[in-house]
Amino acid sequence: MTINHRAEALALLAASREDKNTTYEGHNPEADRLIAEAQVHATLARDEEKAATTADLRDTITLLRRREYAVREAVSSHIAKALASREPDRWKAGIDLARDLDEAGANMEQLIDACLSDDGWDPRSAWKAVSSAVRSDDPWAPTPDITDQIPEPVRRVIAGHLAEALLDGRDSDVQKWARGIAYELKNIGADLTDAIKQQITDMTLGGDPTGPPF
Repeated sequence: MTINHRAEALALLAASREDKNTTYEGHNPEADRLIAEAQVHATLARDEEKAATTADLRDTITLLRRREYAVREAVSSHIAKALASREPDRWKAGIDLARDLDEAGANMEQLIDACLSDDGWDPRSAWKAVSSAVRSDDPWAPTPDITDQIPEPVRRVIAGHLAEALLDGRDSDVQKWARGIAYELKNIGADLTDAIKQQITDMTLGGDPTGPPF
């Protein structure tokens, strides 16, 4: 059971004031004992409050550090993408923000360079000029759709094999592999979803009887 040391100290002090059993020498042993016990509880109460305050401060510092890390990660990532964008306004905005942060004592150059490297850019070139980054594509640009660039016979063959794998009810790993291939193709702009669906329909319901027999 948790003891409320502050309440105990106050109660003991009140009891010591009410005790009338004073000796002939003017001392009250019981009151002295109550006061001494109250001092012990008061000390324990202060220690508990100090420990609680320290724990609260520790939790607050940890939370602030996590928030600072998240903000630095997000800001450095956006600055890196601005530097690599090859768009004059975005590049200049990234440079200006990085400089302002540095002047404010929040230098993020190392984090920005790390983001540039992770995205395949040469950090040294990205800082030099708006068009000096090694790569020419914009990391914020949408993935180009290259589905139509895949010849129809190739799309049909790939979609057919993936459809067969997805319909294989005996092996979940094969289905997982097929889904992974389909997702990876879609991520690079080769979306074969419709072709796969058509192949599955043809395999389960039969093909279009008006279509060519090949």
